[in-house]
Amino acid sequence: MLFKRSVLLFFSIILINSLFAQKEEIVINEYKTNHLSKQKPIIDGNINDSAWLSAPIISNFVQNTPNPGEKATQKTEVRMLYDHDAVYISARMYERNTDSIYNFLTERDWYGNADFFMVIFNNYRDGINGEAFAVTPAGVQIDTKYSLDTESTSWDAVWESATQIDAYGWTAEFRIPFSALRFPDVEEQLWGINFGREIRRNRERSYWNHVNPRIDGFLTQCGRLKGIKDIEPPTRLFFFPYTSAYVEHNSANSGSINTSFNGGMDVKYGLNDAFTLDMTLIPDFGQRRFDNRVLNLTPFEVQFNENRQFFTEGVDLFNKAGLFYSRRVGGTPINNSMAFTGLDSSEEVIELPTESQLYNATKVSGRNKKGLGIGIFNAVEGETFATIENKETKEKRNVKVNPNANYNVLVLDQVLRNNSFLTFTNTNVMREGSTYDANVSRLDFKLADKQNNYAVQAFGAMSNRYFQDETVRGESWKGELAKISGNFRLRASQTYIGENYNINDLGFQTIRNISQSYLFAAYNIYKPFSVFNSMRQEFSAVYERIITPSNFANLGFSYNSYYTFRNFLTVNLNAAWEPIETNDFFETRSFQQYYRYPENYSFGGFISSDYSKPFAYDLNFNARIFDETGRTNFSFGVEPRIRPNDKLFFVIGYANEKRTHEMGYAATLTDTVVFGRRNVQVHETFIDGSYIFNNKMALSLNLRHYWSTARYNRYNRIGAEGELLPYSFSETDPRAYNSDVSFNVFNIDLIYKWRFAPGSEISVAWKNAITQEGEPLDLNYYRDVEATLKAPQINNFSIKILYFIDYLSLKG
Repeated sequence: MLFKRSVLLFFSIILINSLFAQKEEIVINEYKTNHLSKQKPIIDGNINDSAWLSAPIISNFVQNTPNPGEKATQKTEVRMLYDHDAVYISARMYERNTDSIYNFLTERDWYGNADFFMVIFNNYRDGINGEAFAVTPAGVQIDTKYSLDTESTSWDAVWESATQIDAYGWTAEFRIPFSALRFPDVEEQLWGINFGREIRRNRERSYWNHVNPRIDGFLTQCGRLKGIKDIEPPTRLFFFPYTSAYVEHNSANSGSINTSFNGGMDVKYGLNDAFTLDMTLIPDFGQRRFDNRVLNLTPFEVQFNENRQFFTEGVDLFNKAGLFYSRRVGGTPINNSMAFTGLDSSEEVIELPTESQLYNATKVSGRNKKGLGIGIFNAVEGETFATIENKETKEKRNVKVNPNANYNVLVLDQVLRNNSFLTFTNTNVMREGSTYDANVSRLDFKLADKQNNYAVQAFGAMSNRYFQDETVRGESWKGELAKISGNFRLRASQTYIGENYNINDLGFQTIRNISQSYLFAAYNIYKPFSVFNSMRQEFSAVYERIITPSNFANLGFSYNSYYTFRNFLTVNLNAAWEPIETNDFFETRSFQQYYRYPENYSFGGFISSDYSKPFAYDLNFNARIFDETGRTNFSFGVEPRIRPNDKLFFVIGYANEKRTHEMGYAATLTDTVVFGRRNVQVHETFIDGSYIFNNKMALSLNLRHYWSTARYNRYNRIGAEGELLPYSFSETDPRAYNSDVSFNVFNIDLIYKWRFAPGSEISVAWKNAITQEGEPLDLNYYRDVEATLKAPQINNFSIKILYFIDYLSLKG
């Protein structure tokens, strides 16, 4: 019923808005480049080469922020040329006060607090997919992949750039080989292109072709590039061989020292003008950053970031439908519980792997000249074993906890007119032996009007799990109507997730068996007024029902407001309200019983100061009040950001969360769901820092300490109507006295990287890991830190050398 009312309200607001709305039009600039007729320009940041004289000049940049539509405050001039294997770009960024140029050093692919100049390519002119190349005055390179509404700097191309600072401002020169770009194989190219500049001290972003924040889509507002003719896509064959060495000391295992040596290779091959094959052979991800592990008392799995480069680079097409969670590949063995099945009383598990053996992974992706994107992903896992030891005889045996497995993803993504698309995605997992297989298929589409003001978006999906004696099938779908441009934005959607729908074999999903109606409205003010640079107000409402058995689940409302002041201080205020009791079927771990979650409201916000200052800060807080005596949640966080000089930068963060008199799942005994009244305390401290020696060499530090405790003081069983009833554990039940828990994690990632040649890198890492879990001790925070540092720990030292080889350079 809420959805029907939401749709009616949606169309009523759209009708009223259309009567008064100002029509937004995209103005397209055009630039015609010339072929290099003389010697190539030297890429050194000096733009006085005679070759540039034949190139037409681009100027007249227009602000995107903070004053959309107004002329840029500083002049920018851009020239562009091409030859048979690359495009060349020169840019002069005029600056009245050269001392005001922000030329701080950062790691590659991070803008930090620096000025920058960028070029954006949308070579298929689909308004959805593109690449960008940027450089800061200090010469730091940033390359970005765009797909729909997302951008990723994990993509690394090999290209040349140089910069200089002089009396007039600063300059930049680019040489971007055609091997770094994707474009159709036609006689004359017609590309989408834009040029952008950021003046960091006043947060001014300007573009050659105006990017209007009131219009949905960044790439749809590119200009046109003409003049590139008779170029052939080059042979794109790149090799990335590597070798690595590790030394690991484990103080918990009699101070044992283990060493290992690895070698392998990544390969990139351009199958044709548009499609690329990426392959990793015998991959080594040992230097990746630690996961931010937590004490998880919820019914849902914790989702971790992907820190393995092969799985972060060029995967935008595979991620479009949300079915691909790459951490499943080479992740936790699916049958780890088998290690504890059939254990003799004298046996114990001494080695339980946390990762499966990954042999190789391959992906093919690209887009043809008709706008059809194709993505194919395959990965192969080998058998993985746990080790069991007899405590008396010391004999060891292995138990297989992961079979040979094959992971596959197929994506077909057709770009349509008006920033629209039709996408089919299939994921498939095949496992050897009796372990089940899985398959998920999903069809997505988006249709927008010609002015890109309104859109209809929907998907339908089906999952199958193939067990030996049955097939479990599930369905899911969603429909959405949206106003996507203008100051006022609106979305109304209906989502259905079936009881048996499950994508977790290669995707990530937390909830199922639920129907959701959702309404979202936002109003943006992009132009400065009064004391504000910009403002945003958001409101949302959600109504949820459990499908089987049919039952009310939740009704909630939320409000968010964002204010950016003239001094670039940003303030957020938010509030939420659940006015009636929620029937929580997830916390009980059973759809046959639910817990009546009390009415509650929450409020909070954050303050974020101007990051361009040597000292900046982020503050946040949140409070949640329940209609239940003594039950509250409070949290706050503090993050000072300190930049002592142009090379050193670090953030020190501390977060604290306290949940008092929380009711949560404790155990299921026979048919009885037992909840516990608990007090939960969380402390988290981190230091993220970097010292940048130059634009090719950096030292980074990530340190994190996390400590959480849960102390139970009462137990209840859940009644038929979700109520709490008295309960006492049996004296013989082992759970009676060990529900309290304390969880400590301390991690250090210290890594030095030197990009000693284009695409080539040496990295040296030290990793320190401490994990403690057990019953809480009566320690304050400082004594806990002291006790944690004295606990058994693992220290890992490694060096890895990666070298880039271009087939064309070998060919000469």
